[in-house]
Amino acid sequence: MKKALIIAAVAAAGAAGAYFINQHNASTAYNVLDYVPADTPIFTGQLEPFPLKDYLASAPVTSTPNSDEMFAELYTDSTAKVNFFLNIFKTYQDSLKDADLLIKTFGFPEELRAYFYTLGLMPVLKIEVENPQAVWDLLDKSELESGFTHTKGTLQTVNYRAYQLSDDTDEQKVELIIAQDKGLLTLTLNTSYNDQTLLSTALGLTPVENSLANSGVIEQTIKKYNFDQSSLAFINHIEIIKGLTTSDGNQLARQLTSLAAYFDEERPLADIQTPECAADFAGIAENWPRTVFGYTHLDINKNESTMEMATIVESKNQAVLNALKTIRGYIPEYTADIENNVFAMGLGIDVSLLAGSLTDIWSDLQTPSYTCAPLAELQAEISQSGESIGMLSMGANVANGVKGIGAAVLDYTISQINDQPMIENLDALFTISSDNPELLFNSVKMFSPEFQHIQLSSTSQPVELGGIFPIPAQLNIAPKLAIKGNHLVIYNGEKGKKAAENLSTEKLSQNGIYNFSFDFKKTFAPIVTAAELSGEPMPEEAMFLIDYDARMKMGFDINDQGLVFDSYMNNKAPE
Repeated sequence: MKKALIIAAVAAAGAAGAYFINQHNASTAYNVLDYVPADTPIFTGQLEPFPLKDYLASAPVTSTPNSDEMFAELYTDSTAKVNFFLNIFKTYQDSLKDADLLIKTFGFPEELRAYFYTLGLMPVLKIEVENPQAVWDLLDKSELESGFTHTKGTLQTVNYRAYQLSDDTDEQKVELIIAQDKGLLTLTLNTSYNDQTLLSTALGLTPVENSLANSGVIEQTIKKYNFDQSSLAFINHIEIIKGLTTSDGNQLARQLTSLAAYFDEERPLADIQTPECAADFAGIAENWPRTVFGYTHLDINKNESTMEMATIVESKNQAVLNALKTIRGYIPEYTADIENNVFAMGLGIDVSLLAGSLTDIWSDLQTPSYTCAPLAELQAEISQSGESIGMLSMGANVANGVKGIGAAVLDYTISQINDQPMIENLDALFTISSDNPELLFNSVKMFSPEFQHIQLSSTSQPVELGGIFPIPAQLNIAPKLAIKGNHLVIYNGEKGKKAAENLSTEKLSQNGIYNFSFDFKKTFAPIVTAAELSGEPMPEEAMFLIDYDARMKMGFDINDQGLVFDSYMNNKAPE
C-alpha cells in the first residue's frame, strides 16, 4: 500500500504541475462548480480562459541540458508504473520549450480553464482540452514505452481509463481514473472504500446538493479582496479541522472514519476526536477560517507577462491582528523599485513596540483555557515562555526607535582588471530607519571602538569607511557612512549616493513588514561576463540564466483582514 501511495503522489505532482504552470471552455451548459461541494477543503479554479500560448511564449525556458541524465537515473531504479508517469512528465517538460508543441502534444486550447478541488479526501483535477485524441495518444505512447497499461471502465455515459496504482498483492485497490467528457479532461483517484456516487460526482455526472456554484462563496471572496475575476483559490481551515476532529462533521470526516474502519485500524486521530477537542479546535478555526489566493493584476501577451497575486490568511482574532499591526515599521521606497534594482530587501519592525506586541499575543494565546489535552499541553508550554519576552524587551532597548532596515544592490558590473575578472562598479545601499539615527549611532559606538572618534549627524559629511576598516583593494569599493533624514545609511557608488540623498525627505510611517525583489537578468548577466572573461565555461545547468529575463517581488504585511502575502512576477520573451 505504501508503494501505491508513492505512485499516487507522483501522479498528483505531475497533474498539479501541469495545472499550476498552464492553469486556465467547457460547454456553457455544464458548470463544474455544480459538482464541487460548498464544504470542499481545497479549491482552485481558473474561472476565465487563461492565455496559455501567450504566457508560454513570454515565459523564460528553465529546463536544463542535463535533464535527460536526471530522467535516465530515475528510470533506472523505477518500476513500470513510475516510468509511465515519468514519461508523461518528461514529455511535458520538453514541450515547455515550444508553446505550439505543448498545445499540440497535450491537446490544450490556446486559452483554457482548469480546476482542482477535493470531494472531501478525494482529489479532482479538470483541465479543458480541445483535442481529446491527443490525450489518448500521449497515454498510449507512455504505456507502450513503460509497459504499464490500463483497464477500461464505464460509468453511465462516460468511458474512462483506470490505471492501478496499488500492487496486485495489496488488499485494497487504488486507481488513477482518467476520463474526457464535455470538453474537459478529468483526473481523480478511485479506491475500494469509495462509493460509485463519489466517482460519479468527480466525473461530472451527479451534482452535489449544496454546491459551490450556489453558495456565493466565490463571488463574495473576489469582491471582498478585490481579486481579478479570472481565478480564485482557497484552503478552508474550518472544514479541514472539522474533518480531523469529528467522525461525521462533514464529507472529509466521514471518509476518514470509513477509511480507518476499512483498514481495521485504531482511530489514528482519537486523541483529538473528543467533544472538548472538537470545540477547542473549532474555535481556533473560526478565528482563522481560510487561506485565500487570487490575482490582483493579470496582463499577458506573447512578448511580456505580468502577474500579481495576493494570499490572505484570514483572521477574526482582532487581539492578535492589532498586536501584529502595532509592530509594522517602515520600509524605504528604494526597496520597491524593481525596475532599477538588481535585488532589494526591506524589513519594517518598530523595535520599541515589539516586546509589548509579543506580550499581547502571548496573553491571547493563553485565553481561553483549553480543555483539549494536546492544546492544554501546548498552552502550558507557552505560559512558561514569558521570561523570553522579558529578555527580548531588554535587548530591544539598544535599538529603541528603530523602525526598519533596508538593503539593495542597485547595479554592478564585472570587467577584466589586471587580467582578472573583478567588480568594476558597485552601486549599493544599506539603511537603518530610526526616529533618532544620531542616538542610534551613538549607541552603536559603545560596542565598536572604531567609531569612538566619529561625530555623525544629518549635517556632517559622509564618513569614508575605508579609513576605519580595512577593505581589500580587489573589491574596488569605497563605502560611506552618513545620516540622511531619519536614516542611518551606508552606500557605495553614484547610484547608491543618489538613493541615499533621496532618503533625506522620506518621513517614517507604518507602511509594511517585509518585502524582497529580485531581477534575474541583472543579477546573472555580470556573472556570465565574469565566466567569459576568466575563460571558464558556464555550467550547462546554468546556461538558461543567460536569457532568463524575469523580475520577482514578494511582500508580507498585516491588515484588518489577516496576514497578507503579495507576489509579483514579470517575464519578457527572449529577444
